[in-house]
Amino acid sequence: MKDRLKFIVVYSYDLPVRISHWIMAISIFVLMITGYFIGNPPFSQPGDASDVFLMGTIRYLHFVAAYFLTASFILRLYWGFVGGKESRWSEMLRWDRRFWKHALDEVLALVWPVRPWRLYFGHFPIAKIAYVFVYLAVAFSIVSGFVIYANAQYTPFWRFIAEWGLKLFGDNLNWVRYLHHWLLWFFAVFVVIHVYLVVYTAARMMTSEVGAILGGYKIIREEDLAEGEEIEATV
Repeated sequence: MKDRLKFIVVYSYDLPVRISHWIMAISIFVLMITGYFIGNPPFSQPGDASDVFLMGTIRYLHFVAAYFLTASFILRLYWGFVGGKESRWSEMLRWDRRFWKHALDEVLALVWPVRPWRLYFGHFPIAKIAYVFVYLAVAFSIVSGFVIYANAQYTPFWRFIAEWGLKLFGDNLNWVRYLHHWLLWFFAVFVVIHVYLVVYTAARMMTSEVGAILGGYKIIREEDLAEGEEIEATV
């Protein structure tokens, strides 16, 4: 008679991590759509400009989303130092030999689906690598975005930001705009890959990353855990 399946319930994602994740996700989506139209303006709408104000509305939504992204990024940055084990930067950046072995196993499992797809209490290894680049991209988009914004303002505070911010980019505002706009395509590629891996995991395993990032808890079949995770479960 086969042994009954054993499941592990683990609290993977702290509430601040979940809040910052969803705010950043929504903000980036709005920024991508509005940013595209800012870079490629739509045709003028019929009617008086004061009634339509299409580009003004698009820019306003872009600015609002930028502030939400900044707030959520600061929250995530802070919680990476004070949060639970799976939330900390020390866990996100623990790239030892076992980490790279797990990352390679994940890549091979994606290339050859007959290989086992393992689960982890926190982020998957390749997700940790991707998130490092994503957080760097978010930080760069915030800095470059506020530098662009500051150069269109005339208060002392924003002129100060504009002056010192431009120095980071060689005093070339066009270069700032160019890099800021191309981040849109980086995030577009990431979103596609991210959603694919979430669906892939749900299709192959008896767990859901969506449920975990909503409620915080992962329900994992014990036999699906990656090597070494069993030891951590007993700590």
